[in-house]
Amino acid sequence: MTGFKAMMGLGLAALLASVPAAAAAQMPTGRSGFSTSRTVGEREYWSALRAFGRCFARTAPGPSFELLATEPASREELAVYTRLFEGHDVPCLDDMGQMSVVVRYVRGTIAEGLLLNGAPVPPGLTLAAPASVAQIRTLSEVARCYAAAHRAEARAMIADTRPGSPEEEAALQHMEEDLFRCVPPAAANAQFLSTDIRYRLAEALLRLPAEPAAAAH
Repeated sequence: MTGFKAMMGLGLAALLASVPAAAAAQMPTGRSGFSTSRTVGEREYWSALRAFGRCFARTAPGPSFELLATEPASREELAVYTRLFEGHDVPCLDDMGQMSVVVRYVRGTIAEGLLLNGAPVPPGLTLAAPASVAQIRTLSEVARCYAAAHRAEARAMIADTRPGSPEEEAALQHMEEDLFRCVPPAAANAQFLSTDIRYRLAEALLRLPAEPAAAAH
């Protein structure tokens, strides 16, 4: 697997080992879409992860942004994650203490927590949307492309739905057409997990530059 599709699939095996019955699935049209299978265990997993992300973002914003300053799925991300969360007591774990987690979801739930807590983004950590779809190579760039033009829709999905829920999936289905306009034609058959998109959108919204002030009339 190479190129854009490989980036879409990073960590999928780890996800399937940690969260029961989650899968990416083709839509009836033949174009990829979103799928979230749900079990009681999975609902508990996402709920605990969500609570952890909000708490950690609130109590440790500096380390939270330190994690987000790394490239997703990079050695640097893993090194920071390991330093922050392994080998010592971590605040906010509560029910997460005995759960297996996926690094990208820890990153994503912390980004969501920072966004919903209204945390100010440190200088140098803002990221603009790609200048064109042709330049998009990663799922993070897809999310920034969509979020830059649909801030209200993306924020409503994050604020009003829970990870892994039917409401999340329904919101993403509603956003699908515009979201796929940010996917390069060469990756038109890429497959997405619903909550992957959610967390990338959360980080995209958090790190996008502020919208220009409306011109005075």
